[in-house]
Amino acid sequence: MIYRPRCASDALSQPGIRALLLLLVLVSLYSVYGSLYFYRDPLSIFFSEEHGFDRFYSATRQAEADEFLDEFLDAAIANPDSTTWQLGKAGPDPLICAVFITVGRDMVGRQYIDSAVGSFLANMSWAERDAMHLKLFFADVPNPDKQHKSYAKFAAANIVDEIFTYNSTLPATQKESKIRELTLFAKDRTNKHALERKTVFDYAYALDRCVQTTDAPYIALFEGDILLADGWAAKTLMNLHTIEQMMKDPRRRDPEKGEIAPGRPNTWLYLRLFNQERSFGWSGGPGFRSNNVHIISVAVAVPLLIILLIARRQLPRHLARHLDGWTLLVVCGIAVPLFIWLFYASGKAALLGSPAGVHEEWFGCCNQALVYNREHAKGLVDYMMTASKRESPGRSDMLPKQFAWDHGLARISAYPMLAQHAGRVSAIDTSNDEAKRVWSMAFEDFKPYRLANEHLRNLLELFGNGVAEQMRRERFVGYI
Repeated sequence: MIYRPRCASDALSQPGIRALLLLLVLVSLYSVYGSLYFYRDPLSIFFSEEHGFDRFYSATRQAEADEFLDEFLDAAIANPDSTTWQLGKAGPDPLICAVFITVGRDMVGRQYIDSAVGSFLANMSWAERDAMHLKLFFADVPNPDKQHKSYAKFAAANIVDEIFTYNSTLPATQKESKIRELTLFAKDRTNKHALERKTVFDYAYALDRCVQTTDAPYIALFEGDILLADGWAAKTLMNLHTIEQMMKDPRRRDPEKGEIAPGRPNTWLYLRLFNQERSFGWSGGPGFRSNNVHIISVAVAVPLLIILLIARRQLPRHLARHLDGWTLLVVCGIAVPLFIWLFYASGKAALLGSPAGVHEEWFGCCNQALVYNREHAKGLVDYMMTASKRESPGRSDMLPKQFAWDHGLARISAYPMLAQHAGRVSAIDTSNDEAKRVWSMAFEDFKPYRLANEHLRNLLELFGNGVAEQMRRERFVGYI
């Protein structure tokens, strides 16, 4: 017998080899697709450190906000009454009292609060502005006018409803001692709990200022380093209306401690306008044994193997030969667990995203942008004020969550998120690398023209045709 070496064509004639090659091609194509479309999800194996935090819509919105603010700040400082007819102020019965909490940061160029306020106001209709009481809280101590580069220009302008500081609002009997205490907290950078006491007190103080000075049914607390999307105010009012309707469901019950399952409480604490994808990924991480991938693989592979074995017996021989033992091994032993692992490892946010709408969620990160229900605001103020007196008070973003749990209050998120965290220079000694990771990749997917169209639709539904038509004309002629 003459020995004839196997050639490539002989190998390719084997069904198992062909199945393995097909699997390699599919995985390679998926890897290319994942690298192109999943690279911004920090919990994905395709995440790119180099481009994961690239700015798309936020760059457009910041440019729009800065241009808007520069134009009107210059006009307002030159003649404080000149912008009244264009910007207006809150009406006598605002729906939302909004407070930006800001401290000066050691950075080159404009402070984050400039862009934040610009994004709050840019493309806002007079009807929305009438419904929004806007405050700026300069929380620097002891001298915010000297410590914050943006204080002077906002104080000189006439575009917000109130600017306040500890110096301007603390009772005379408490002012000196409280400012001294807060100054010590802010300066003690070696003690993270001291700084937490300051930030917790800042947050509670800002919330309480709205409670004490307005009757607005909703109170929005914004950190000074965010950007708000075009049309955010109208969309938020729409979402708040949706929440009020949700809470009227007769199947809901009065709040009880810890009873916060979706559909359970008949009242709520806050609406979240910002969240990061790190907060709602798969719980187990990308490992093969994480998320029970090995168990799911067995649960899928065994029934599939049985089905294929039965099918092989029923098929004609010329088809059944393609389901030999090696092919079954590739399909059930390699492909099934590999694709199940890839499903989880690709990242939940990138692969599935978050469904649009208003949803009850008890998870979520950070307090960059939250809208509170006034009904529970005073209770939260007292809770956080008490916490600020402890040596270890807790974090200002975690205390509202604990308060909601203790009082059985729903916590709600609205998707898509309407705020982005733009800060890279932290005010509380968080590293710049960690600060940039507090980030919403979904916000970057916004398209300006779609937001503009949705804004007009929301204005029409909320305020009628007159307001929507005026906004359409202003956009067309380039006023805003």
